[in-house]
Amino acid sequence: MKKNKTNSFNVFNNHKKIGYYLPLIFIISIIPLITHGKIINLTTEEANFWVGGKTYIDFFNYYKSIFLVAATLALLMVYCGLYMDKKLPIQDEKRYYFPILIYLFTALGSALMSESKHVSLVGFVDMYQGIFVVFSYMILLFILINYVNSEQDIKIITNSFLALVVVEGILGLGQYFGFDFFQTPLGKWLISPKSLDSESLNFKFGKYTIYGTLFNTNFVGSFGALVLPLTTMLYLFEKDKKKSLILGIVALLAFSTWLGCNSRAGYLGVFSAFIIGIIICRKIIKKDWRKVILLLTAFIAIVFIFNTVSGGRVINQFSRLNPVKEKEETQNTSTGQQVRFDEVSIKDNSFIIRTNRETLIGSMAESHLNFLDENGNKLGVKVNEEGIITFIDEKYSAYKFTMDEDQPQYIKAEIYGRRWNLYITKDQEFNVISFNKKLTYPVEAPRIKWFDGRETFASNRGYIWSRTIPMLKDTLIIGYGPDNFPMVFPQEDYVGRFNVGNEGMLNIVIDKPHNMYLQTAVNTGVISLLALLAIWGIYIFDSLKIYLKGNMETFAEYMGAATFLSITAYLVAGLFNDSIVSVAPLFWILLGMGIGINKMIKVVPDNK
Repeated sequence: MKKNKTNSFNVFNNHKKIGYYLPLIFIISIIPLITHGKIINLTTEEANFWVGGKTYIDFFNYYKSIFLVAATLALLMVYCGLYMDKKLPIQDEKRYYFPILIYLFTALGSALMSESKHVSLVGFVDMYQGIFVVFSYMILLFILINYVNSEQDIKIITNSFLALVVVEGILGLGQYFGFDFFQTPLGKWLISPKSLDSESLNFKFGKYTIYGTLFNTNFVGSFGALVLPLTTMLYLFEKDKKKSLILGIVALLAFSTWLGCNSRAGYLGVFSAFIIGIIICRKIIKKDWRKVILLLTAFIAIVFIFNTVSGGRVINQFSRLNPVKEKEETQNTSTGQQVRFDEVSIKDNSFIIRTNRETLIGSMAESHLNFLDENGNKLGVKVNEEGIITFIDEKYSAYKFTMDEDQPQYIKAEIYGRRWNLYITKDQEFNVISFNKKLTYPVEAPRIKWFDGRETFASNRGYIWSRTIPMLKDTLIIGYGPDNFPMVFPQEDYVGRFNVGNEGMLNIVIDKPHNMYLQTAVNTGVISLLALLAIWGIYIFDSLKIYLKGNMETFAEYMGAATFLSITAYLVAGLFNDSIVSVAPLFWILLGMGIGINKMIKVVPDNK
């Protein structure tokens, strides 16, 4: 029976030479590593929703997106050549193809109907997931479904992942322990354009965290969720002692990268996959318990080392995964808030601040600020030598206003510790000076009221989700456009921003929802999200049927189970992380490989 199963993987004639794999190897092993500065002049519409002016230097995503599209086109040409030569027919997987087409149509419709065609085309600054990148994801999925039909295919893909894990792991370990290659003279020189002074280059990440070449520690968490199950299963499958040792080291590098990024989303994803893995890998655990114990012991040792050198940071991050503790922290923050804001607006040449304690109405008259309470009574003020305006009434002790004598049109306000800058026009009208220095007005954004008092949930995701979910009523069929989220999110929602914690959530652009599913629903529409959910649901259902049997007698079965666990971990992490060009192509490639492996396993003849 084992012999028949092994031979059955050759039911598809494999005509692909190594050259046919080169674009795919490049996408897996090289593109995630690309790190080089690109000086970008932002369009006016981008600059209006960005902090830092009209020029930005991108090191991590711009070139990745360019090379991804180019390599995907090359891979598509290779596949079309094989198809036309009748060497690689299209597999009968219409149940996947239909959702893929639906997603592509809705994404294209969203791009064509978007207000910002430029962003829909090339992507928003710092993200670069425009329509071409979005299409690349689906093309990769389609090609991999049809590409993977032999053990050779699986091995080439997994070996490409191993090479990537080694490089990311080595870079990540250095970053965690205080030696960041990108902060060395050589590293700065390699990643800096000629027009940039590399000596002044400095990334904000410090010791005891890993960002690798993926830009953000959260994205490293999603990357770790993808590669840790894969490398672990490769180690468990390998019988040769030397190869097993090498694969064990790679698995430890994957574990270290995942652990050192400090991403709770990545942790949660792997823990979810771990629980499922115990069930579907029960026979492996029983059969190879010595290797399992050895690897777990090494994992525990790494946790101990990382936790010791970081002063307990690892255990602290693990403890924050406790939903009870997260609830308590959120409640404590809400209880400890000085005040809740009910209104922050500008109306009839006046600004209004309304809280659960008091109301303050400000207006201008003959270049002087006047203040009223909720009953229209004028409030007495004091002005010190520095021009700081405070109130006689102790009820308003948390308010301060400053008018510069040289620039009286600018007003700096401090409201319960929140800084709020105003500008007075020639018509004596108030404007808000936004986080990107533009003049605007506060908006009253629809919200999910359940999140009131829970804005700080999951590192302020509660606030972002509370304002994102109501946006979906307008994106049921098509979305606002690929990567258009930051341009349609209510950035000037000062009531919401002021209510986040004790200091508010100010002076930052909210450029992503920190939830892959909401990100899809807003950018390309709810229907596009349902199409992706259908793809993932079909794959998960198939995988559970196959791997719950727990046979694990062949390489393909091991790798099929590993891929299933990796996909599961990534999808769970996606509840708190976004899709990003640094990691998402790896996910779609693995998903395509997993579907292909499941197809291979299903065609195994039944010898009973």
